[in-house]
Amino acid sequence: MKIGILGNGQLGQMLSDSVQDISDIDVSLYDLRAHSDEALDAFLASVERVSFETENIPAHIVARLESVADKLYPSLKALKTFQNRLLEKTALRAAGIDTADFCAVNSLDDLHAAVEQLGLPIVLKTTTEGYDGKGQYVLRSPADAEPAWAAIGGRELIAEAFVSFERETSVIASRDVNGNMVIWPMTENVHHEGILRYSLFPAADLSAEKAQQAERYIRQLADSLDYVGTITLELFDTANGLVANEVAPRVHNSGHWSIEGATTSQFRNHMLAIAGRALGDTTAKYPAVAMLNVISDETPAEKAATIGNAFRHSYGKEARPARKLGHVTVVAADVNERDNTIDQLADLIPAGVWQR
Repeated sequence: MKIGILGNGQLGQMLSDSVQDISDIDVSLYDLRAHSDEALDAFLASVERVSFETENIPAHIVARLESVADKLYPSLKALKTFQNRLLEKTALRAAGIDTADFCAVNSLDDLHAAVEQLGLPIVLKTTTEGYDGKGQYVLRSPADAEPAWAAIGGRELIAEAFVSFERETSVIASRDVNGNMVIWPMTENVHHEGILRYSLFPAADLSAEKAQQAERYIRQLADSLDYVGTITLELFDTANGLVANEVAPRVHNSGHWSIEGATTSQFRNHMLAIAGRALGDTTAKYPAVAMLNVISDETPAEKAATIGNAFRHSYGKEARPARKLGHVTVVAADVNERDNTIDQLADLIPAGVWQR
């Protein structure tokens, strides 16, 4: 079977790499940056299944996918839903999943009304694109409305009530064409300046009740859209339970640990799902695992080569500020060994962000 992936960045490459040992699955990557309608049409015609590494696909390309909707996984409906934060929040609520209160913002007057309706602080976001903290503005006083609108206004926005949370977590699952689903263990995720810096498994002191809530949420969400492939649900861990933050209709940075750390990676199960194959076991192979992002400079990641339980992945990208250049996975016999290893790699993490 020939599978085409829209996007040839690190996620597309890792998707391709994950099934290199399966002789009858052939993967082709399409460079969205070098797009022409003729090249895209030829690419789509050459493959039996189509998927994507990012939901940030330009509208004119999404429109051309209508003609191949029957071989697009996840579906065109899922892609369009999760491209837009308003549609996403509405879909989460419809699936019975708790979210922050929210409202649409299309003008400065709307923003003032949102402040009145939702209270302060609120998070103002662009409804499309925007990732790693881009396209966001936090309002802490009514006086912030005008600078917020000046910074990211002039387009459709969503205002979300601020959620008081103890930490950020994520749950990742793969669902096949028959509705069978496998779920990876949850991770605790630590961000700095809007960018994920590291993820930890196990998430410390995660109650069985919250783990079950996360599993229930992602099942409800995927089933509600007849979703096929890997899907990620980012969650705020609050005193009153889990609250959905955002959805990624794809493999996710917080699941990169699964390459070395789980029996089957998020990438391989995504490809197996869309190929119509049986999904693999998602059990963690080690009692403790961590994933550390390599941001802006790859030099600190070189130390991983001297550490037996650390695995370095370089994406081959040109260095620039705030850019993800790779990641390092740490596998360990217990949390103490994991954290000791992270101490050795602490130069990858901004000062004060890593806390044992």
